[in-house]
Order: sequence, then structure tokens, then C-alpha cells
Amino acid sequence: MKKISIVIQAALVAGILNCVAWYAFAKSIGFYEVKVYMYRNYVTFAMLVIGIFLSIYLMKRKEGGFMEFKEAVKNGILFSFILAVVMAIFNYIYYTFITPDTIDFFLSEAKNYMLQNPGKFKAEDIPKYLDGERGNFSSFKLIPPVLFFGLLVSLLVAAVLQKKNPNKISEN
Repeated sequence: MKKISIVIQAALVAGILNCVAWYAFAKSIGFYEVKVYMYRNYVTFAMLVIGIFLSIYLMKRKEGGFMEFKEAVKNGILFSFILAVVMAIFNYIYYTFITPDTIDFFLSEAKNYMLQNPGKFKAEDIPKYLDGERGNFSSFKLIPPVLFFGLLVSLLVAAVLQKKNPNKISEN
């Protein structure tokens, strides 16, 4: 269990830093600015890349400079999963308690845009579209993209940092 503790600690720290950055951007720029969500995505991707690299690198150092590809990928995916769960929890808190009217604001803005451009949108399709958009604010929708990019980054970092221990006897 000690092997995983570095990865878990790094993921929790990265998740908390990501949430603090998200809230700081929202507080400084404005809770109703689209730029906040763009910056959040950039910070998330940066935390993902840096965090996976650091967690795999630190695990490799702890193991005496050796880490197999499979173990490195496993650690990277674990980091990604924990980061995604922390973000999903904060997403829920953010939209439920911090800014509960944000989703309604963005949906209202989208509805107004659609009503002002009747040639592009059919009036009967607007409620269905808005219901679908409401689902995009779901906390669970954050997890799959973070896991996907985490898997890609983990594979890349594991390929670069892998180093088999020549003294270890293979089970195969």
C-alpha cells in the first residue's frame, strides 16, 4: 500500500489545487464568464500532465530507479481517477452551493441566443436542446475525459520513464 500513497497524495494535492484555481479564476474574472471554464480546462490538463509525470517519477525514485511499464501506467491511471473524483465532488459543490444559479444563467443565455436566431434553430427543438445542455454540467461528465487524457498521458510517460530491474526475476 505504500507504493500507492505517493500517487494518492499527489492526486489529492493536484485536485485541491485545481479546485482552488477554478474558484480563484471564477472569483477574479466573474462567475458568469465562459473564460472561467476555458481556464479550468487548461489548468486541469496541466495538472494532469505534471501530476502524472511527477507521481510516476517519484514512484520510480522510491523503487531505486526502476519501474515497469505496467506499473507506471497503473499509477498514472490511479492519479487520473483520483483527480477526476476530486474535481467531480468540487463541481457538485460549486454548482449546488457556491453558484447555484450559474447553470440557469447559461441556459437562459443560450435560450435567448436561439430565440434571436430563429433561422438557425427550430422553436420546438429549444427545450430538448436545453435539457441536453443541462446534463453537460453534471459532475459525472467530468470523469470520462479526465480518465481518457490521463490514460494517454500515462501511456506516454510510462513509455519514457520505464526501466526494468535487471536483478528482478521475471514470473514468465
